[in-house]
Amino acid sequence: MYTVEFEYDYAVIRTLDEKDRHEDVEVVIGDEGEVFMLQFNESTMKNSVIVMSLQQLVDLYSAMDSPEGLFQLEVRRGRK
Repeated sequence: MYTVEFEYDYAVIRTLDEKDRHEDVEVVIGDEGEVFMLQFNESTMKNSVIVMSLQQLVDLYSAMDSPEGLFQLEVRRGRK
């Protein structure tokens, strides 16, 4: 299950573990292509944060259906 929210200059996607074994993951995608992934860490009582480019996020998604090897994708921005 996931939610999608659009703000003025970013979008927020939140995915929930339907078996309740892991904390929610929040992905914030800014208009300039920056991506933040956040997940609450119970041991530190803070969010763990990963920052990447939109191209890296697309690479991760595409890699799930890829065979072994080296690949390069071209990210094309959609309509505004």
